[in-house]
Amino acid sequence: MLVLGRMFSQIDAQLGEGLQVFPEVGVVVGASTVRVPDVVITPAGVDCDAPLMKAEQVLLAVEVVSPGSKRVDTTVKPFEYADAGIPNFWLVDPSPPVTVTVYSLTGEDYEESLRAEHVLRVEEPCPLRIDLAALTR
Repeated sequence: MLVLGRMFSQIDAQLGEGLQVFPEVGVVVGASTVRVPDVVITPAGVDCDAPLMKAEQVLLAVEVVSPGSKRVDTTVKPFEYADAGIPNFWLVDPSPPVTVTVYSLTGEDYEESLRAEHVLRVEEPCPLRIDLAALTR
């Protein structure tokens, strides 16, 4: 939860107009499947008070790997997010040193585009710089 909160704070502090970030919101990823990513970025104006968000509204889904759900976080959720068309996915491994693997949707599947340790810098879905070491301090 600490890593999730610190990740959210760093992203929130950097978002410009037109985007918003939410922690732990239900996202419909299939006809009868709802997942709750640890963090999502959406266009501004998406209703955060709605009970569920559509996958089409999500620009980035972030999962922080936890011991109790490692298999689901690393295998099931990425497949479901890609299948639902979420264009960007980050997998955060909080084990020291903290790493983030960045995936981009290419066709119908995710392709690893970056693996970062210490500092993550990305341009999609917007320019962000995340101090990974600060997530577990």
